[in-house]
Amino acid sequence: MKVARKNSKGETRELLLKEYFLNAYLIAVLKKAGEEVARFSKGPKAAPVPVKVRAGS
Repeated sequence: MKVARKNSKGETRELLLKEYFLNAYLIAVLKKAGEEVARFSKGPKAAPVPVKVRAGS
């Protein structure tokens, strides 16, 4: 679906609504990913857990 808009100079600008909503969706996804990465990197570091080694496999 196309939306035609005229600016003050009388020029017509066509906007694709699909592209608009896709861009809005991608911006929201990138923002959420950035917040998750920031939250993950600020979290406490887990201490390594010792594991048992099986002998003779």
